[in-house]
Amino acid sequence: MFRTLLIVLVIGVGGFIALWQLKIIQMPVSSPIPSEEEISLTTLFELAGGLDPDALKIVLSEVENIDVINNEGKTPLMVAASKGSLDGLRVLVEAGANLNATTTDGYTALMFSTQSARTARIPLFLLNAGADPTLTNSDGKSAFDLGADNAIIRNSGLYRRLEELVDQPFNPNWPSGYLVPVKEAKISSRPNHLPGAPRRYRNGTHEGFDFYNGTVGVEIEYGTPIRAVASGIVIRADINYTESTQEIYDETIRLARDSLDTEVDVLDRLRGRQVWLRHAGGFISRYAHLSSIPASLVAGQEVSQGQVIGKTGNSGTLEAVQGTRDDPHPHVELWNDEDYLGRNLEPDEIYQLAKQVFGKAALPLSYE
Repeated sequence: MFRTLLIVLVIGVGGFIALWQLKIIQMPVSSPIPSEEEISLTTLFELAGGLDPDALKIVLSEVENIDVINNEGKTPLMVAASKGSLDGLRVLVEAGANLNATTTDGYTALMFSTQSARTARIPLFLLNAGADPTLTNSDGKSAFDLGADNAIIRNSGLYRRLEELVDQPFNPNWPSGYLVPVKEAKISSRPNHLPGAPRRYRNGTHEGFDFYNGTVGVEIEYGTPIRAVASGIVIRADINYTESTQEIYDETIRLARDSLDTEVDVLDRLRGRQVWLRHAGGFISRYAHLSSIPASLVAGQEVSQGQVIGKTGNSGTLEAVQGTRDDPHPHVELWNDEDYLGRNLEPDEIYQLAKQVFGKAALPLSYE
């Protein structure tokens, strides 16, 4: 059957029917000629299992409803999750598949993945993309509950994160299953280090999390490794960054102060050397003030969660302009379209959301 479907992909439906009529391709006598829609849908579910991601993209371009269900009541995303196809999941999520679509008995793609996945990477990908781990099926079981019967999931660190997530409020605009950028670090308890904090020296607002030495539970120094919060694709890597002169820095600050808010291009200069990653679901993480970036890190490269993507520095700051290594700190932002994590939220609300994204272990002791 799949050989026939591949022929369809190559020659198209019209060519397929012509070959059938010339008896070059044989079909069972009892089988009518399939319609173009039937062929496309059958091919879609076959390819969702990860046999050929490029072919899956082609078929998706011809299908009106990406969340169509098969005779088992599953969407293509559910099929990919059930079969453990990371390639299929990537293509389908990128194409806009509904992460939280349910079968008639309430199963989601995330539930299928924790129930049957042979690697924790499958449910982790779905969590990173924004799948809701608090949903339950008709038996009242969540992805966490179903994972209890899958030894691979039950014995993974992901299982503990699922346990945390299942009983807490879930914000559908943000992902879960992320890591903090510095190993074993906690988010600072100081409001000035959080998103939304005022930055009066430039008439602006802080858009990320700062990890300063003495405030995050681990030592932070110039050169401390910074890791990717989730797997993703590099979309920016300032390998050839050059630090501003004092004159340029002073002019940048003057431009900021002469405005009612820090302009985007001005703020970009003040972030210094940066790396940006695009993650599943379209979320973007930004890492600023870096001292260095691996030479191999280029736009388009895939990176894994936890991979070192830069070293802590102070680039873009007055200290760097003055030629010192003083005040180094990772500055990390998380974006969903034009919105950054923590915008217009009070510190307690930021911590609650950070618990969803980064896990309970990332919260400051004073908040726990």
